[in-house]
Amino acid sequence: MANEAEGPQGADGAARKVEIDMEFVPSLPGGRSVFPAEQQGHLVWLIAEGAMTKECFDEMRGYLRYIGSEGFLSQHWDGKPPPDFGDTPNADA
Repeated sequence: MANEAEGPQGADGAARKVEIDMEFVPSLPGGRSVFPAEQQGHLVWLIAEGAMTKECFDEMRGYLRYIGSEGFLSQHWDGKPPPDFGDTPNADA
């Protein structure tokens, strides 16, 4: 991972690749099925047990790791937590 003191971009000014992963958790607040736990350079999708089959989890995890490692997704970290989509009017859209 790039030096965190460099800010949201690497030393060359390019956006940093992000490490993406998923993990099952017993439950999530508010009855959510998924929630993005994000910090600089790393994104972990927390999945409530029972919300996704193991087969789907394994396949999706592989895709997400590939997307992050190949640079198809970059992170422009500003230090703010992700929005709480459960409280937005279009959360079900």
